Amino acid sequence: MATIAYESPDGTASEKIAAENITDSGKVQGVRLRLEDGSFIHVPYTRLYWIRMSEDEGRVDYSSA
Repeated sequence: MATIAYESPDGTASEKIAAENITDSGKVQGVRLRLEDGSFIHVPYTRLYWIRMSEDEGRVDYSSA
């Protein structure tokens, strides 16, 4: 699990989310978070404070690219 902290309209927010559900966003220059209920949050890089995850979770597999 990864933890992400970002600025929301109501102040600082934080989400615990599976690392594989964090991707680059095509809608904004930022990240897209897929929540457990299937919805998405798009967080611009300018509103992103940090993402914490293990080193293994943070690795990207480019072998299929």
